[in-house]
Amino acid sequence: MLLDEIRSKFNEARKTKDDITKSALEAVIASVLLKQKSGKGEVTDSDVVECVSKEIKVQTEIAELYKEKDINTSNIASGKIAVLKEFLPVQLTEEEVLALIKEKDIYEDCSPKTKGMIIKSIMPLLVGKFDKSKVNGLVEEYLKTK
Repeated sequence: MLLDEIRSKFNEARKTKDDITKSALEAVIASVLLKQKSGKGEVTDSDVVECVSKEIKVQTEIAELYKEKDINTSNIASGKIAVLKEFLPVQLTEEEVLALIKEKDIYEDCSPKTKGMIIKSIMPLLVGKFDKSKVNGLVEEYLKTK
């Protein structure tokens, strides 16, 4: 299970005093534990991937925010991102996502409702594999050319 792999890497980082890896994985483990204790029960690999993705998003925002103000903090956040990306599945390209959109488009019109239905149908397939914030734009682009 992915969580076991993360815990193993975390313990290894603790023993070798690799603070960046330890800190990055600690945040993911804490997020998974919160999810587990929220009454959801057993946590699946897709839940862990979601937690890793959220932590990457947080670290990306930190890296951008401190890029000019505090380069050291920005570099630490970038290091954490590199560590966390090891635990994500292979990322999809925009072309692959567009192919998924075409596959899931069973509707004849190009209305906003159609857009919502397409997004709803492909989002579960993209968890941890593609930046969710770009999906809306890709669906709009597809519907314009339909």
